[in-house]
Amino acid sequence: MTEQPATFRLVSENDLGSSDRLQIRDLLTAAFPNHTSLWRERDFWGGPLEYRLLLRDISGRLVGHLGFANRLIEVDGQRIKIAGIGAVAILPEAQGLGWGRRLIAQLATHLTAEADVEFGFLQCRDVVVPFYERLGFYRIAQLVRSFDPQQLRWQTDDAAALILPVTAGIDRWPREGVVDLMGMPW
Repeated sequence: MTEQPATFRLVSENDLGSSDRLQIRDLLTAAFPNHTSLWRERDFWGGPLEYRLLLRDISGRLVGHLGFANRLIEVDGQRIKIAGIGAVAILPEAQGLGWGRRLIAQLATHLTAEADVEFGFLQCRDVVVPFYERLGFYRIAQLVRSFDPQQLRWQTDDAAALILPVTAGIDRWPREGVVDLMGMPW
């Protein structure tokens, strides 16, 4: 398959314009229609993001998005620097065409070159775990503790959690203990 021309734009959260935010909300609404009421008001779900990676096709249409923020977390008593990744979305009509792979590859390139983190971290639905594993993520079998912004309480869940080695090898990740995000998820 020939890759379609695309542009990537890494934007600091503070530099997002109102047009960017509207387009992101529209994309998230299309990608996650069961959460339409949330996306009407916000362009992220949980904790604050530091950066957005925007993917546009040749026409300038926003076809992909993700947000991330650096954070120090704790796993089994060890502090680990991560880039927490969230709101990963590709327009439904653009899915299956390689856009998601390209978006994650661009993120990995940025994290490796610019970010002072050991791992990327994300949680997702079970159905998309194989997609992320093909792109270098590893599923971890640990519970994750975070602050739920909708319920306004701390929670521990067993949703699929994945890590992407950035500056540390996979063997550096603790195999035991709860992953404490020490804040909201992304």
